[in-house]
Amino acid sequence: MNTPIAAPADGAPVADRGAYFQSRRGVDAIDAVLVTIGSLMLFALMCLVVADVSLRYIFNSPLQWSYEVITNYLMPGLFFLAVSDTLKSHSHVAVDIVHNYIKPKTRYVLQAIVSVVAVPAFAVTTWYSAIVTLNDFETRATSTSGLPVLTWTLDLFLPIGFGLLTIRLFLDAIGYIMTLSSGRAVLALPPISGTEGAEEGAE
Repeated sequence: MNTPIAAPADGAPVADRGAYFQSRRGVDAIDAVLVTIGSLMLFALMCLVVADVSLRYIFNSPLQWSYEVITNYLMPGLFFLAVSDTLKSHSHVAVDIVHNYIKPKTRYVLQAIVSVVAVPAFAVTTWYSAIVTLNDFETRATSTSGLPVLTWTLDLFLPIGFGLLTIRLFLDAIGYIMTLSSGRAVLALPPISGTEGAEEGAE
């Protein structure tokens, strides 16, 4: 029961083979596309802000629609399109003080519990946001404030971002459970703050 979790000498997870790793590669590929779109949105946001400020203070003629575009499209897009990839890179806010004092196997147990609990929570959020988006699409509801745009175009980022995040959390849960059941590091542990360059998996 206390067998340490084995990891390769270089600290990487076991060789990526099988349906589980193919699924992870598929999610990674989708994430790469969404992050690229998010990066373009960030660039567009920067250009729009510069243009709006320049027109406002130089020509006293600001872009009337810039605030609505930034708050309704660009900012939500930046967040939701990158939320799954942020989990992949372990960049979400995390309190890992306790992890400095427990063994890797215990950390795997905690990571598995967190992932298993998070999956249904985000699955429900994805389902509800998808229903709202579909309903707005079918009724062709229009925003009543700011730009007169179809509201489903404002809602679309939520089911996309939360849906992919749910899938990644599900795959993470499987990876942690597979690691605990096999004794081999199927999925690497998130790095502890301040030790991002250190090898993981040694006990």
